Amino acid sequence: MKTLKTSKTFIVATISLLSLPAIAGYGNVSEGWGFVQDDWQVVCDNTRTCRAAGYASEALIDEPASILFIALPKVALPKAHIQFISEVPLDDLKPAQLWLNNKNYGVLQPNKEDSLLYDLSAKQTQALLDHARIATKIEIRAGDNHWQISDKGVSAVLLKLDDVQGRVGTPIALISKNNPNRQRPKAALPKPIIQKAFAYSAKDNKTLAPSKLAYFQKNIDNWVDINDEQLIGSKDEMGDCELINPKTETYQRMSEYGSTMLGWEFIPVDDSYTLAAHTCWLGAYNSSNGYWLIDNTKPSKPMLITTAGNDYFDGEISATHKDRGIGDCWSRTAWIWNGETFAKSEESSTGMCRGFAGGAWDLPTYVSQVIRNDARAQ
Repeated sequence: MKTLKTSKTFIVATISLLSLPAIAGYGNVSEGWGFVQDDWQVVCDNTRTCRAAGYASEALIDEPASILFIALPKVALPKAHIQFISEVPLDDLKPAQLWLNNKNYGVLQPNKEDSLLYDLSAKQTQALLDHARIATKIEIRAGDNHWQISDKGVSAVLLKLDDVQGRVGTPIALISKNNPNRQRPKAALPKPIIQKAFAYSAKDNKTLAPSKLAYFQKNIDNWVDINDEQLIGSKDEMGDCELINPKTETYQRMSEYGSTMLGWEFIPVDDSYTLAAHTCWLGAYNSSNGYWLIDNTKPSKPMLITTAGNDYFDGEISATHKDRGIGDCWSRTAWIWNGETFAKSEESSTGMCRGFAGGAWDLPTYVSQVIRNDARAQ
């Protein structure tokens, strides 16, 4: 998804309307953590669904709380959820309530599918949006306990969401209804469909014939250009797969301690294709492998799938990485075998986290519909 080009007059009108530097944030809505402004972020996927999340400030990270808006294209009011970490059990005598600028906006309803979440009603959601233009103290109160979610960045993030979905200046704008630079709301895009093809499973225990394995091992360094700067990098910048080339300093250091990790692995995908895998880099909390797809009939031109993978299992390559060392933020990408290549099937992160172990939300930038070989979609 590409962000709409913004004219100079639109920027001026926007800043005038909201009295904030709307371009002060950073990041692309369709990549990683998305567009981030202070304590809020917005991430949009390839169907144009956008998710805006706000968190407690860094100063209140020991009392984690977060709001999530899920905005579907052309749908006026987003769905809204809240979660927070409570050290005391809540019950009917101490229900969780939404408070805005010390005014009670009612009890939050527990989510029926996830016991950690609360759902906001349409009135509560609209109240939050109405307060997004002004300084607002956002609180969840339950008995004597309370949690606070920062309002810093909410205006810029919701304006970015309006812009991406074409809401600016329209009746369905979340924050910019009165902007004179009227857009046309964009329709949702369909999920790509991936037909998952047959692949050997772990229980098949398939291995290459010794002669073919020896042939692959002998030639793989020539088939894959291990001297490519993209892979090994330069003196000033680490490449995507430093450990693939025995000439690199990183490879030589690793060979002193972990030489068994520096060889190629060959994994039969089906009768016609093989995956070649090699460790690319190792860190204190993360690591990655490169995966190249070999056509057994034309093995001299392997196709690079990714240099950021972690695992291959039953026709799926996955990449799961900690975004921060303490492990509270994660990112994930997956590729599914379709009989010809590994097609990207998902990409997401847990966002800024802010005290939620493992992350508060799933914020995808890429989604798909995978139809597996048993004809069931998921």
